Amino acid sequence: MNIEVTSASKTEQKLSRVAAAMFVITQEDIRRSGMTSVAEVLRMVPGLDVAQINANNWAISGRGFNERFADTMLVLIDSRSLYSPNFAGVFWQIEQLMLEDIERIEVIRGPGAAVWGANAVSGVINIVTAKAADTLGGLVSGGGGMQERDFANGRYGGSSGEKLAYRVYGGYMDRSAFETATGQGAGDGWYGARGGGRMDLHYSPHDTFTLEGDAYSDSTRGQTKIATFGPPFATAPFSTTTYTGGDILGTWKHGFSENSETSLNFYYDGLVRDDILIATFQNIADIAFQHRLAIDGRQEIVWGAEYRFTSSPTTASAVVSFTPSNLTTNLPSFFVQDEIALIPGRLWFTPGVEFEHSPFTGFSLEPSGRLSLAVSENQSVWLAATQATRTPQRSERTLHDIVAVFPGPGGALTSIDLFGSPAASNGSYLDFEAGYRAQVTKTISIDAATFYERYGDLQTQEPGAPFASNNPVPHIVEPLFYANEMHGDGYGGEFALVWRPINRWKVSTSYSLLRQTLHLNPGSQDPAATLAQGDNPRHQFQLRSQVDLPHRTEWDADIYYVGKLLDQNIPSYTRVDTRLGWHAGKSLTLDAIGQNLLQPRHLEFLSNTGLVPTYSPRRAFVRLTWNFRP
Repeated sequence: MNIEVTSASKTEQKLSRVAAAMFVITQEDIRRSGMTSVAEVLRMVPGLDVAQINANNWAISGRGFNERFADTMLVLIDSRSLYSPNFAGVFWQIEQLMLEDIERIEVIRGPGAAVWGANAVSGVINIVTAKAADTLGGLVSGGGGMQERDFANGRYGGSSGEKLAYRVYGGYMDRSAFETATGQGAGDGWYGARGGGRMDLHYSPHDTFTLEGDAYSDSTRGQTKIATFGPPFATAPFSTTTYTGGDILGTWKHGFSENSETSLNFYYDGLVRDDILIATFQNIADIAFQHRLAIDGRQEIVWGAEYRFTSSPTTASAVVSFTPSNLTTNLPSFFVQDEIALIPGRLWFTPGVEFEHSPFTGFSLEPSGRLSLAVSENQSVWLAATQATRTPQRSERTLHDIVAVFPGPGGALTSIDLFGSPAASNGSYLDFEAGYRAQVTKTISIDAATFYERYGDLQTQEPGAPFASNNPVPHIVEPLFYANEMHGDGYGGEFALVWRPINRWKVSTSYSLLRQTLHLNPGSQDPAATLAQGDNPRHQFQLRSQVDLPHRTEWDADIYYVGKLLDQNIPSYTRVDTRLGWHAGKSLTLDAIGQNLLQPRHLEFLSNTGLVPTYSPRRAFVRLTWNFRP
């Protein structure tokens, strides 16, 4: 209840005051989970759908609309957006942070558009890294085993007096392939290496400056379905996808007084991604200003402005291209939010609005209103209403993708081609939420949220008039064009409980429900659009246990139940993970970790981008961590 968070309002506030469905993953949760990637760590968030497509690709979203590039979930690292301007999603392969450097992960289920802008529709994931002063000394971690073939990470942090602290890190990982349905190796292994650092400078009592950056190189394998203009008209070759890039982030904060402070944030993010379908070069530069002003103890106004520049050259293949091949965009935005104490210390009302100008659809406005009531010192309830927008990205406006080739009527060669369209416009989301948090006793806390959403102008693919083409051979093209001819609604909720029966034992459990109903608009001819309502499980349940045993030993066990995906015909599955940790001394820890122990393998998600899915296998590995502090 007293954890300080920032993602809901871009300023620090206690979790008990947040009028949003928020879950916080702490560093202790990360360490004891036994997970080795950020994407896997997110499985413990109630209501978040984390589905692994193959050994190196995930589909992650909250409250519906999950896919490989989930375009309604905003993901950030220290407020730096990870949203790809080309594919409208996140490349989880390259976000392999050193998990020991993460202070916490704040996850908002539901819209955060009033402060974060368009595409923060179904949720916001903000990964907050630790301050350099909190990571002094050295840390070395490494291990290996089944699937996690071998990995190693190292970090060193130092300081110069009380004003300057820094850290540098580096690491690599080598993961073997997932499996086919028959248990054979699927050939989708993954190798990656990265390094970077952070510096925090307190150069005056009122000013701090942070500079951090990363560089990485990843290589992944997998099968991708590709249409061909000769028999058998489709192939699924093994190919390698490479990711090479880096980022740099700088933040300056100045405090005028306890009631007034400003921050200036800038970052650059560069990525070269090359696969069998298309090569993309991504350059993003962003600058943001923010001001917090408290007035008479009854109001706290936070406002800011942001400008983002992107440049994305591409190199086409025979089946996928963008027109134009190089696109430059500008995205200005402005937000203001005012927290008003209607009854000081008891009742707060927070109106807010984001103004944004999309390079494709122009101006949009995203308002919200949130009400938080402290029923008692240990209980709070909240209500929220938000209008959020999902703006189309480059692929919906400029893509050309040859989806399938087949002999048509009379044997005429025919292809189905998907095209971007000027008709692709904003999707609208009207969200109503309510929640309750309570520290019921000294050992039991609960957090519950429920929601109802109305969707409008959802993405569809509408057929156009067939036409003849001679490229690369004479054939008939049956075109599909991106459009927005679907609407619907959804409802559900999440419930989480934490119980400490004794000081040495912590039990966490949660349950989530999601129901969606989607309808095509009159005149729409997209036969598959409404299938999106079955790409998320209706029911999810988890039970996690953390026990401190005698002789400096820890035993953690986690059970995850994920309901079936109706439209993908993927059955439900139950995943069991466990970790046995032994602290050999103050600085040395040995972990034995088992994952997916209940069954030999299971399928989690089908890709909508041609990627051939594979089965997540049972696996076990060991990890040794040496942490030495000055």
